[in-house]
Amino acid sequence: MAKRAVIGVGIPDELSEDLRTALDPQLFEFVNYFSAQELLANIKNYKVSIIFVYNVLPDLKGAQELCILLRSQAHIETVPIIIISHGAENREEKIMMLTSGLIDSYISSLATTEEVVAYANVFMQRQALEEELEQKNELLNKLSITDELTKLYNRRYLIARLDEEIKKIKRYNYPLSCIMLDLDHFKHVNDTLGHAQGDAVLEKFAGVVKANIRSIDIACRYGGDEIVIIFSFTNLTGALEVAQRLRRRIEEQDFGTDGQPLRFTTSIGMVSVDSKDAVDVDLLLQALDKQLYEAKNTGRNKVCAKMYKDSL
Repeated sequence: MAKRAVIGVGIPDELSEDLRTALDPQLFEFVNYFSAQELLANIKNYKVSIIFVYNVLPDLKGAQELCILLRSQAHIETVPIIIISHGAENREEKIMMLTSGLIDSYISSLATTEEVVAYANVFMQRQALEEELEQKNELLNKLSITDELTKLYNRRYLIARLDEEIKKIKRYNYPLSCIMLDLDHFKHVNDTLGHAQGDAVLEKFAGVVKANIRSIDIACRYGGDEIVIIFSFTNLTGALEVAQRLRRRIEEQDFGTDGQPLRFTTSIGMVSVDSKDAVDVDLLLQALDKQLYEAKNTGRNKVCAKMYKDSL
């Protein structure tokens, strides 16, 4: 886990050293700056967990000005800020800054180090829980759009992404191409060698696809052994080159195990969309399916391609 930083600005030397000692050095680096200017010049260098601000600074009339500047920076706008007042609490300043939402807590420098660290721990524990929740949500989102077997995007994501891409080509005037491909006679594997062998073939199939497209291309498992790939910014000619390369790579690939080779060819249907076309997602997928079966019905191991407007 990357070490986080606890940042102070203007904290008196004795309290600064106490905080440095009290915080776990394996988890946090404590850095105390003399002035607001020095803090602002260096804060981007850290992954900040919490900021302590002394309310008497040599280059500012008050801490409020600094807090406004800190909250304006995107990478620290949600980082907890604790004001440490000079001497006893300034009640008016405390109420004003808490009400403004600029700070998360306000304590007196007369408080013990244990109290200050306790305040810090409350916010850092909350921060850790929020980060854990965010990571879990990201994982759940990834699982919801990923096919478990092939690790390609799933059909749900394909539909949503196609809808987004169609809106983009209208707005930004660029071409879009899609291909739908599957393995010729794949059903024979499941029928004769079993579904476990069939699953192994699908994993290798997905691996060949991913290895032969760009990082910006979107590969999705449509169903069974059918894969759909979205090529943004790609016209008919460009997508046809990729489709033919995929066809050759799949024909060259051994999908079997040691001592038991297994070869396939692939049939590929392709449709390209012009930005002026009135495109419907369902009709686009139907057009792809039609071109795929055209490839199968005319000999297999080939690519059949059309412009969207000519496929309706």
